[in-house]
Amino acid sequence: MAKTRDIRRRIQSVRNIHKITRTMEKVAQSKGMKLTSRFDDARAFRRGIAALLPEALGLPLDGITAAQELAAHPLGAPRADGAKVLYVCITSSRGLCGGYNAHVIQSVRAHLDAARAAGREPALAVMGRKGLAYFRYHGVPLDLSIPDLDENIRFSRVQEIADELCARFLSRKVDAVRIVSTRWKSRASQEVRTEGLLPVLPAAAAAAAAPAPAVPSEGPGGEPVYLVEPDRRRVVDALVPLLVRAQLFCDVLEAMLCEQAQRSAAMRNASDNADAMTKRLTRTYNRARQAQITNEMIEIISGSEGGRS
Repeated sequence: MAKTRDIRRRIQSVRNIHKITRTMEKVAQSKGMKLTSRFDDARAFRRGIAALLPEALGLPLDGITAAQELAAHPLGAPRADGAKVLYVCITSSRGLCGGYNAHVIQSVRAHLDAARAAGREPALAVMGRKGLAYFRYHGVPLDLSIPDLDENIRFSRVQEIADELCARFLSRKVDAVRIVSTRWKSRASQEVRTEGLLPVLPAAAAAAAAPAPAVPSEGPGGEPVYLVEPDRRRVVDALVPLLVRAQLFCDVLEAMLCEQAQRSAAMRNASDNADAMTKRLTRTYNRARQAQITNEMIEIISGSEGGRS
């Protein structure tokens, strides 16, 4: 009975694991639905801010004059040398999400190696406990550490991080800030991408505004749709930092949405594997139990035949 008892215990253990992974899959799906709503709202907020920028400039973003006006802003001025680039790596604070963190970390390491090979001085900021644990274990120096990252992060907290990045850019501690995170393509497909956060470029602002709602340039009486007060420069000075904060907030929410999607897929695969293992163990148990019953019957028949003789 020892063998069949051990198999029964293993079957029960696998069933318990299946319950856990199935529950984690449902939790990840629920969190993903909430993050989808927050991400859609954040994108609408970012799109509205970006759509106001050309109105504040009084020029379309695809023009040379608008690019020059935006480059005159401290957060939009490109650095000629670009020697020091700060890479912001967005990872998760929890595990059991497949290769989500590994793919982001691998991309960041490739960027750091390429920058050093080109003679530039890269810097690294990491969001999420998993990324922090990895880079600290491998002795990679960090310029900025943000461990408090989860699906409930507030805009006020992201605003603090964005303001810190802007302060480093304005003080010329870094020449550019780039975000390395996972981008959403579909529920079954996500990819790691790198995009610039600072300086704010016209192309990035135009991409953030798309698809922009169709707004007439003049009202029915010929009056302008927007009244820019107190003046265009001060409105632009207020809009550009807000656009940086909104962009970083969208990047964080999109990364966490991809994390939950990959965790849901990983837990679904684990549940399927647990089901398959349970079926295999059940067949093994039935064979072992049948063999044990057969042996017991043979022993009984042999003892009976021996008593007759």
